Amino acid sequence: MNIKDVAALAGVSPASVSRCLNNTGPMSKTTRARIEKVVALTGYDTGRTSKQVEWNQNPTIGVMIPSLLNPVFSEIVAGIQKRARHFGYSVIVVDTQYERRLEKQAIIDLIRQRVAGVILTTTSVDDNDALSLLREFRFPFCLVHNQSSNEPCVFVDNYQAGRDVAEHLLSLGHTKIGMVAGRFLSSDRAKQRYLGFTDFLQEQSTSISVQLIEVDQYALTPFDQTQASFFDSPSSPTAWFCSNDLLALKLVNHLKSKGVVVPEAVSVVGFDGMALGQILYPPLATIQVPHHDMGLCAVDLLFNAKHKTAFPLARQLDYQTHFVGTVAERHQSSNMRSVQ
Repeated sequence: MNIKDVAALAGVSPASVSRCLNNTGPMSKTTRARIEKVVALTGYDTGRTSKQVEWNQNPTIGVMIPSLLNPVFSEIVAGIQKRARHFGYSVIVVDTQYERRLEKQAIIDLIRQRVAGVILTTTSVDDNDALSLLREFRFPFCLVHNQSSNEPCVFVDNYQAGRDVAEHLLSLGHTKIGMVAGRFLSSDRAKQRYLGFTDFLQEQSTSISVQLIEVDQYALTPFDQTQASFFDSPSSPTAWFCSNDLLALKLVNHLKSKGVVVPEAVSVVGFDGMALGQILYPPLATIQVPHHDMGLCAVDLLFNAKHKTAFPLARQLDYQTHFVGTVAERHQSSNMRSVQ
């Protein structure tokens, strides 16, 4: 960091920063507090001197994602990198492991790296410390997957996609239905998918209720004994909607390990359209999201926001339903829940 970077974040002139740090002139309490907060936030060393101007000669975009283990975020980052290179930018990626407490620190670290802007996926847009920090300092950013009414974002309609899944499962005759979701506190997308799913079912029949299981979407370990009990009972749902493909693949693997025939006995639908899900047998039924395109679009929206262009700052992309493979009509007989 240099004094010009501090001034840009604080929204003041370098001369004002100098007066504040050296106590060489009058300054309002508000301006002083803002400059001091930037200094504390960035770790700017007021005692260090440099004979060179420290402007970054290799401009970068910061990317904050929930997980490096989930392939869908790799697709997004690939799109971001491709588009960033087109503009002569490189990319720094930070993983927050779906934890709110790590998000604010990730943003602080990226600001300290003097990135030109940030593309991020957060746990939620509400009461979020990381977003509050970006907003306070008017730092350029664009949300990916999260939806905001008045800020740069690229997303799909998670609520409507949840409704589409519910409609399809009902059309196949399923009335005992469950959902395996990432914890709503860690993913506002999972919550929107759940709300669309349950709203449609309740609109069609008040007698249909959804058995909800919230799990840690970051863990790639098998379901624990308590979680597994929801899937192993003869009275368990005949169809499950999972809030992402990793959870869906995890569930398919668990059901097969118990001798349950998928999809003849139990149907499973995921969300994301991971390539991995399509090379297995049977292929995973899912909602296919254009993650690579989301990454490309996010870079454009970030620069639109950074340069205050008149172009729209929000972009909704289309998803595709892929209801084949691990989803099938409900069978009346129960003898296919176990392979003898």
